[in-house]
Amino acid sequence: METSNLVQRGNNLQVTCYKRSSFEVSPEFLISGCTTFQVKVLEVKMQSSQTAKCHILVRFFKNCPKDNNTYSITLSSRKLSIAEKSFLSDDGTWHLIKESDQILAFDISVVMDTVHISSFEALYDDTELADFELRGEDGSVKVHKAVLAASSHVLKRMLSGSWRETKEGHVDVPGTSAQTLQHFKDYIYLRKLPNTGLEQVLLLASYYMIPQLEQKCVNKLVNSLTAQKTCDLLEFAMKHKVNRLILAILEWVQNRGVEVKDMRSFFSSCTDNNCEELP
Repeated sequence: METSNLVQRGNNLQVTCYKRSSFEVSPEFLISGCTTFQVKVLEVKMQSSQTAKCHILVRFFKNCPKDNNTYSITLSSRKLSIAEKSFLSDDGTWHLIKESDQILAFDISVVMDTVHISSFEALYDDTELADFELRGEDGSVKVHKAVLAASSHVLKRMLSGSWRETKEGHVDVPGTSAQTLQHFKDYIYLRKLPNTGLEQVLLLASYYMIPQLEQKCVNKLVNSLTAQKTCDLLEFAMKHKVNRLILAILEWVQNRGVEVKDMRSFFSSCTDNNCEELP
């Protein structure tokens, strides 16, 4: 991808990108030495007509895996009619920012910032000061009210009010296992995610409105998708109305992370799981 008018000052990046072919990837732009930003353009021909749609995607990730900071960018583009769209640094997932008719050139403006997150790692194993319990179907997890309140405005509102749970020192989380609650604690104290059981952690993040945890779960789930897993995960997302996950799955398929031809035979054989056969 050809670029021009590149301006980089500290945490600011401005660049003009030019589309010359049906598939283009920009150079990697280093921001403040700690993150990388990149643009991709993918032209997709529509089966129903002879026209093609232009998909513009971006990705934004940390350069050092051991960097414990979380970074965000605010992206704007006059040509693409995008105003201050926000992204958090993740594992390099491509995010669709625009689907349009043919675009030959467009501007991108990015401002990066550090998301300041307090570390509660020192309190993770503490039981003496733990003053609250999350109770699941088969067990409970001890936590600190202050940590919960700092992690979610929903939990903060509950814990600072006159709710029954606040007085009793615990909250029941129906349909949730103690293991899922432990995974939830692992994240809010240590910023760690499990390799399995992410779907249930995602539901907790959605329920308690923790968008950063939601996005991290979605990214990890989608990046491990195979043709066979796509049906089950899409069914799960639709059943629980997790729109963020639904859109991420569709974007992943659209960007050919999973080929439709590979999915077709699986969808055709999974009617017992309430999946509909592809036309």
